[in-house]
Amino acid sequence: MKIGKTSIIMLTLNQFHHTLLCLASIRKYTTEPYELIVVDNGSTDLTVMYLKQQPDVTLICNEYNKGFATGCNQGMAIATGDQILFLNNDTVVTPNWLTHLIDALYASPDIGIVGPLTNYSSGHQIIPVPYKELFDLNVFAHEHQIVNAGKTTEVRRLIGFCLLVKRKVLDEVGGFDELYDIGNFEDDDLCLRAAKAGYRLYIANACFIHHVGHATMNDMVDEQKNNVQHLMGINRKKAKEKWGADIFDLIYKEDVKLSCCVIAVTETALIRALDSIKEIADEIIVVDCTGTCSEVATTYRAKYVSGHSNIGKQKQWQRAVEEAECPYLMLLNVDEYISNQMRRKIRALKRFITEDTIGVAMLCARADTDIVSNESQVRLMQRSFPLLQVDNSTAYNENVLISDIEIYFEPCSQEKDAIH
Repeated sequence: MKIGKTSIIMLTLNQFHHTLLCLASIRKYTTEPYELIVVDNGSTDLTVMYLKQQPDVTLICNEYNKGFATGCNQGMAIATGDQILFLNNDTVVTPNWLTHLIDALYASPDIGIVGPLTNYSSGHQIIPVPYKELFDLNVFAHEHQIVNAGKTTEVRRLIGFCLLVKRKVLDEVGGFDELYDIGNFEDDDLCLRAAKAGYRLYIANACFIHHVGHATMNDMVDEQKNNVQHLMGINRKKAKEKWGADIFDLIYKEDVKLSCCVIAVTETALIRALDSIKEIADEIIVVDCTGTCSEVATTYRAKYVSGHSNIGKQKQWQRAVEEAECPYLMLLNVDEYISNQMRRKIRALKRFITEDTIGVAMLCARADTDIVSNESQVRLMQRSFPLLQVDNSTAYNENVLISDIEIYFEPCSQEKDAIH
C-alpha cells in the first residue's frame, strides 16, 4: 500500500542541545516523505534563532508556554500529512524508525495509533538497554530491529513522547484536549477516545527510539516551584472529572467476552463472515446448514455445529448459543458480515457496554444496493436475552440499546436460499 507524507510535530521549550540531536537524527534516518513542524513554547535560549534558519522546518512561535496539548494542536492545524507523528524533542531516532511505525499503523484498518519501544517511559514501552552512550545507540537498535522485525504488541495505552496517528483518526476523535494545560494525561485522554471509537493501539516492537525523558518538563516545573508528580495529580483529577471515573480504570477496563454465532450455507460466504469478525470474537460457533463448511470452520478454529436447511434462523442460532461459553453473544445470519467501520463500533461496545444493557439492536443493510432496513434487530446480547425477541427490539426497550451499527448482507452467486 502506498503511504503518503508524515507530518512530524515537535514542541520546543529551550533544551537547544536536545533539539539539535533530535532533528539531526530525523534528517539522517528518515527515508519516507515527511514534513517538519516545530512549535516553540517561548524558548529563551538559541532554539528559535536556530529553527528560523532551517529551511526544512515550518516554525510556529508562541510568546509563552501554551502547554503540550495546545502546541501539538497548533502544529496539527497546519499539518498536511496522511499520518501525524507527535515527537518529543528529547528523543533520538534510529535507522528505519518511521518505516517500522508506518508498517504497524497500516497493518489493519482498525489500528489508530502506534508507538515505539524506548529506554525511558512509563507503561509497556520501556525495555532494558545495554548502551551507556549515544555512540552505541545504533548498534543496539540494529540488533533490536532484527530480532523484532514485524512484531507488534497490542496495548491499551501509548505514551506521548512518540505517537504516530492516522490523520482520519484525529479528524474523527479530535486532537489533544487542552483541559490538561501544561501537560500530562493528554496522551491518555487521546488513547481513551480512540478506544471508544473502536481503534486499536499497538507498539511497533522493531522501532526503538532513545528518550531522555522529562527534559523540558523538569526545567519548566522548577521555574514554577512545582514538580512533575504534583502536576500529574492535578491532571489526573481533571481527567476523572471529565470522564466520571479514574482514567486508568477506563483505559484498562476489561472487554466483555463475545461469542459470535454464524449460520453458514456456503464456504464463500462463511469465509467472508469469519474474516470480518475474527478480530472481535473471543469464540466463534458455526452452524453449517448444508454440511459443506466444516473445513472452513476448522481453519478459523471455530466450533462446528451441524444444522438443517429447513429450520428457521432462530432455531439455528439456538443450536449455536447452546455451545457458546461467553457471557455476550452476537448473531450473524446467512450471507451477513461486518464492515471495518462497524467492527470498530462493536469493539467499542465490548469495552464500554454497561451491565444493564441486555441487548444491542442493529440495522441490516444490503451492501450491493446501499439499502438499509428501517427495522432493527437485537444482534448483540447477554445470554439471558430470549432469542424469540430478536426481531422485536422494542420488547425490552429500557434495556436494549438502539445503535447505528449495520450488519451487511451480500448474497454470493452460489448461495442457496437464505434462512430467514
